[in-house]
Amino acid sequence: MEYRPLGRTELEVSTVSLGGAYLMGEDESRQEDNARAVIECALELGINYIDTAPLYGQSEKLLGRVLAGLEGKFHVSTKVGFDPQGFDYRRDSVLESLERSLLRLGIDQLAVAQIHEVNEAGLERILEKGGTLEGLRIAQERGLCRHIGITGRAIPLLSELAATGEFDTLLFYHDYHPCLQLANEQVLPTAATQNMGVVAATVLAGGLYVPGAAQEQALAKLGTAASRARSIIARLGGEGGTLPQTAFRYVLADERISSVSSGAANPEQLREVAQAANMGSLTAETMRYIKEV
Repeated sequence: MEYRPLGRTELEVSTVSLGGAYLMGEDESRQEDNARAVIECALELGINYIDTAPLYGQSEKLLGRVLAGLEGKFHVSTKVGFDPQGFDYRRDSVLESLERSLLRLGIDQLAVAQIHEVNEAGLERILEKGGTLEGLRIAQERGLCRHIGITGRAIPLLSELAATGEFDTLLFYHDYHPCLQLANEQVLPTAATQNMGVVAATVLAGGLYVPGAAQEQALAKLGTAASRARSIIARLGGEGGTLPQTAFRYVLADERISSVSSGAANPEQLREVAQAANMGSLTAETMRYIKEV
C-alpha cells in the first residue's frame, strides 16, 4: 500500500481507503461477522483510513464493535446530516450528532468530521452564525475531531465552500473516473489551491466498471454519452488487471487525490481494488485516449 498526505492535515492516509456504506454485507444475520472480515482485510492490506456516516445503516455501530482493541490502527471520519430525519445542520445539532457518532464508534476523537451532502445544508446555513461550520469549529475545540471537511456531489457548491479555506478535506463521489472528469474542471483545482485533502468515492460509478448486468444498467443511464463510455471501457480492457482496478488506477494517477475510497461489501472486493495502489498508472497512450476520445 502507498500513502499520501491528507492535504494540509498532519495525516498520512492509504491511497485506497474504506468507505463504510456497505460494511453490513448482504446477509443481515451476519452483519458483524462481515464487517469484521472487511476490517481485518483492510488492516492486512495496510489501509488506514475509514469513512462512514450515520446515514449508512448500522455502519458506525458495527465499526465500534470491530475496532475495539484496534486503537491507533485507523483514522476514522464520519459525517453530520440526515440523522435524525429533518436534521437542521445548526451548531447544536452538529455537536449532538458528533457525540452520538463517537459513542457508536467507541472512540474519543474523529480524524475528520464532515458535512454530509453540503447541498442539503446550503451555503447560508453552513456559514451563518450558529450554523454548521460553527458547530464543527466548536467540535474541534472540544477535541471531538481533529479536522473538518465537506462532502457531496454538488460541484459548484463544493467548489465555493472549498474556496473559503475553512475546510481541511473534501470528499466527492461519482464525478471523477475514466468516463467522467467533471470534478476535474472545478472542484479539484479549487481544493488544490487550499491544499485540501481530497477523497474520491464511487469511482466504479454505480457498476460502470463491473462487467455484466450492472454495467449495462449504468451505461443505459448515460444516454448519448454511452457510446464514448463503451469506447473507453474497451480501451481499459487492454491495460491488464480488472476493470475496477483500471478505474482506481486512473484516479490514483492524479496526485491531487489523497485517497480513493472503496465501498467494499466483502474482503474480496476490497482486495481487488487495493491492488491498484501498487499497479501504477495507466499507460500514457490510454490516458491520452481517454482525454481525446
